[in-house]
Amino acid sequence: MLTGRYWRAPFGSVRANYPDGSGIPEVQITNPSGGILGGDRLEMDVALAPGSAATILTQAANKVYRGAEARQSATFRIGEGSFLEYLPHHLIPFARSSYRQETEIHLAVDATLVAWDAVSAGRVVRGERFAFDGLSARMRIFRENLPEVVDGFELCGGGEPFGGYSYGGTAYVLAPRDLEPLAEKLHGAVSETPRVLASASALAPRLCAVRILARDAAALYRALNAFRTVARAYLDLPPAAREIS
Repeated sequence: MLTGRYWRAPFGSVRANYPDGSGIPEVQITNPSGGILGGDRLEMDVALAPGSAATILTQAANKVYRGAEARQSATFRIGEGSFLEYLPHHLIPFARSSYRQETEIHLAVDATLVAWDAVSAGRVVRGERFAFDGLSARMRIFRENLPEVVDGFELCGGGEPFGGYSYGGTAYVLAPRDLEPLAEKLHGAVSETPRVLASASALAPRLCAVRILARDAAALYRALNAFRTVARAYLDLPPAAREIS
């Protein structure tokens, strides 16, 4: 049960629905301004009570417009025996934009997480490949206050850091069980996706990570949805009610 929803501009209403019989709500974060403006400061704080579950989505791809540096800070606290899916759409940095993103997820000892983060090279259909001024993202995941994931990138614009691909993404599974067999299943699912270069590995017994480079947005989401399908099946969760696109 969703017990509280609070928001303030530039975020819009936080919508929730129950798409299937699993009892897991889909909570959608919206941004009615149409994107992130220069100088914006966005903050999210999400807490899951012990024994609860939720899927958190965003409304659509997040556009970052040119201007002064904008920042987003997101903190998630996942209680004992809880399950969180955090599946935001990819980020599109416009030319001359500057953006910094910090995400922290704190897991109880027996909590489970499925999450991803993705970014495009820019407005690629308009030829704006890596034309932003700055783009930074940091993901930190802690279990019982000990760091299990410290990941991210810092780009200054220019060059071709994706090796000719237009989208990059990272996905994670953390669970209180052996995930090494899952890594093999994930690698097979994502590496066979057309127009994608991807791999998966078990970085620790209870942690899997996936790296994805994709030629286009459709290929990116085929790989991400394949990751989600395999992860949910391995974790004995029902199939997702719908794919993210």
